[in-house]
This record gives sequence, structure tokens and C-alpha cells, in this order.
Amino acid sequence: MKQSLDIKLNQGLVMTAELRQAINILAMPVQDLTTFVGNELLENPFLQAEDGIGEGDVAAVTDLAASERDSADAMDEKDYGDELPLDYGWDNLYDVGSDTVGSGSVGASSSFSGADESVWEKTASEAETLHDHLVEQLHLAVKSHTDLFLGQYLIEAIDDSGYLRLDLSDAAKRLQVDKERLEDMLAVVQTFEPTGVGARDLSECLRLQLHAADNLTDVADVVVRNLPLLAKQDYEKLAKMAKANKMAILETVEDIALCNPKPGLEYGSNVAEAVLPDVIVFDSENGWQVELNAEAMPKVLLNKTAQDIFGGTDKDTKNYINERVGRANWLVKSLEQRARTILKVSRAIVKEQADFFVYGVESLKPMTLKQIADLVDVHESTVSRVTNGKFMQTPLGMFELKHFFSAGIGTTGGQVEVAASSVKAMIKRLVDEEDSRKPLSDEKLVKLLKDEGVDVARRTVAKYREAQGIPSSSGRRIR
Repeated sequence: MKQSLDIKLNQGLVMTAELRQAINILAMPVQDLTTFVGNELLENPFLQAEDGIGEGDVAAVTDLAASERDSADAMDEKDYGDELPLDYGWDNLYDVGSDTVGSGSVGASSSFSGADESVWEKTASEAETLHDHLVEQLHLAVKSHTDLFLGQYLIEAIDDSGYLRLDLSDAAKRLQVDKERLEDMLAVVQTFEPTGVGARDLSECLRLQLHAADNLTDVADVVVRNLPLLAKQDYEKLAKMAKANKMAILETVEDIALCNPKPGLEYGSNVAEAVLPDVIVFDSENGWQVELNAEAMPKVLLNKTAQDIFGGTDKDTKNYINERVGRANWLVKSLEQRARTILKVSRAIVKEQADFFVYGVESLKPMTLKQIADLVDVHESTVSRVTNGKFMQTPLGMFELKHFFSAGIGTTGGQVEVAASSVKAMIKRLVDEEDSRKPLSDEKLVKLLKDEGVDVARRTVAKYREAQGIPSSSGRRIR
């Protein structure tokens, strides 16, 4: 063993606190951002809330929306860029790790890559909510992006008690889908745990739980459909209606007593908050327009009066002012950058999913984060942060931005051209039109789909046929 003195050059990459804050701000939903900005206003005397139209050091978000409102021509162009790319300048905000040799140093900086995951980016664990639990089951139950969209739409309308607070007829009109399609999706959601979730009233909730426990007899069905009589303990009338004896009614009452009238309360719940849209989509003479919602964008300015008041000559005062003013400047720039990025990404989504806003959810196209990232010229992780927890108000209702993303099916040619729901609809149409004495085999369906421009594998056809409950050709044959 011996001791020695070596000289070694290394280059490292360290995330600055400012860049970390900018990324966190980009990912924050409206409620969290409002709280964060409020705390900054309390702690930093060099910040002030903007009450009117923006001026001075930062352009108001409303001005930003107004200046880009006339975007019909821009929406037709491939380039969504601004004066500077949305990620401009972020690569230079790294502290360069270095080892000094003499008076020199060596270092390097880098932009985001596909492996940019860091420990600080991981979210803190928290209690699983009913919404999270249902969404997890939804992704295991269905694969079609249309079914996922409808399923999430229904789940978001389920309250903390587990009841669906939504009029299916109105929702079907708003989404421009058949009510039967929505009811079928609700039937899937009602098979999830906890048992009884997704019911529209107490009677349906009890019926779902009794059915799951294999206790939904004809007598039980009569009892749960006449809960006012059960509340009055009018067992004789219930027995007469069910054409059963009083003992059978009492046994049913014991089964009902084991049911949970509020199944959703088994899980953690989110605080009930009104969702505020980040962007608003509306139809105009120039096509679909996208604007930022000024109410959802906190606006702050630099407080120059405070700089004059705190102006001092001692070193500690100057250091304090420099640190706080720098933090205030960075917050202002981060908020403006966040608003611009959300607007750009939202406009790209609206352009790519234009048919959805005209024809409804059936026309939702397969779309990935990478597609939008390429259009807006940012990294996929940026698009992911922008779309998570951000909402878009449309004529069809309010949707989270991430709902517009779904993977398409891969055709045998290796191209992703068709949405899964479209293929399912085509298969169902072909089966409905077939001769029941000579039903179409999966191989024949593959050929017919190829004639219509959809080149998919036989196993894909079989999978989508079974997903719709359509038997094989032998099971459909009528002799």
C-alpha cells in the first residue's frame, strides 16, 4: 500500500435549483401553482400580484393569448416555433461539475435526453384514491383508446362515495356517441372493485353487490327496487309483491345488511375542487381557436418599489436583494414560459385531433407524446408534464389534455394508421352484413379489411372480435 497524488479531469452535470423550479412549475396543475405563487408572494418582497393588464418586466398571460389569437394560418403550418424554441436557454442552466487543475477547469453541459429521470422527479407516495384505483382497473379491462377515453370520462364523474353523478343521455349527446355505447362502458366500470361502484342510486348499488355475492334472487330484486317499503319495514307488502313468504323477505334483508351503501369510502379521496381549465377551445369563422384561460394563469410582476426601499450599501443587504430579485425574475420567466408551452401544446393537440371536435369521440385519432413533441419542438418529457393535470374546456365538455393521447394499432406493414376502435367498428359491420349460413372466418375478415385499406394480422382481428363478444364463425353459423 502507498499514498500517491493524482490529477484527474471529470465532467459532471448538476441540476440547478432554478431549472428544477421551472420544471416543477411546468408540471403543476392550477391549484398547486396558485398555492405556490401565493407562498412566493408572501416570502419575496420583490414580487407583487398583477391586478390588471401586464406591463413592465413581464407580458401578461392575457396579452400572450391575445397576441396569438389570430392563429388560423399558423395552425396550418408545421412549425409551431416562436422567436425562440420552447426549450431555449434551459440547457445553459446547469451547474457544470468540474475538477480544477491549476487555474483551468473542464466541464460540460447537456440538454435533456431519454434517460433524464432523476430522484427528485419521482413523486411522493400517497394514499391511493378511488379514482386512481378505478383507472388502474380500467387499463387492465379495456385496450381500445375510445373505450379508455369513455371509461375515464365516466370515472371522473364518480364521487367519493362511489356513485356516478352523470346523466348518460346528456353525456352521450355531448360526446356524440350512442347512449348504448356509454351504457356498455358503464357496465364494465360497474364490474370494478369496490363492488357497487358506478351505481346511479342506492338501489342499483345494492343490486350490484348482491349480484356479485350471488344473492340477487327474484325476491331480493323486488326488495331493492322498493327501498321505501323496506325502510318502513312493510315486510308483508314486500312479500306480496315478491310472491314469497315473510321468511324469504327477512333472509333478503339480512343479505342487504351486509352490503356497503357507500363503497367508494373504502379508499382515500381527493378534496372536492372545481376544475379550472387551463385552455379554452371554441369554434370561429377561422376554425377552431385555442386561448389560455387568464383565470388559471397566476400573474406576478417585479416590485421595483421594494427594491428602492431595501436599497442599502452594506454587503448583507446587497446579497439579500440580489438573491430575492434573482428568484423573482426567474419565477416571472418560468410562469411566462409555462403559459406559452401549454398554449403551444394545446394548439398542436387541437390541430391533430380536429375531427374529434367536429364528429365526437368516435373520431379520436391515435396520437403519442412524441408526435406532439416533434410538432412543438420540445422533449417528450415536457409534453408529458404539460398534459398531466391540465384541462381543456371544449364545446363537448372539459377534458384533461392527456385524454387525447392513445396509441394506434400496428398494422402488418409496420405502420400505425388506424385507431383500434375504428377496426372494431369495421369488424362488427362486416359481421352484421354477413350471410349467417356462411359466416366470415377471421382469415376472410382480414382480407376484407385489407380491401378497405386496413392491413392487420389475423390474431388482431380475433382479439377485437372476442373483445366485442362476437363468437367465432362456427359459433355464428345458423344451420
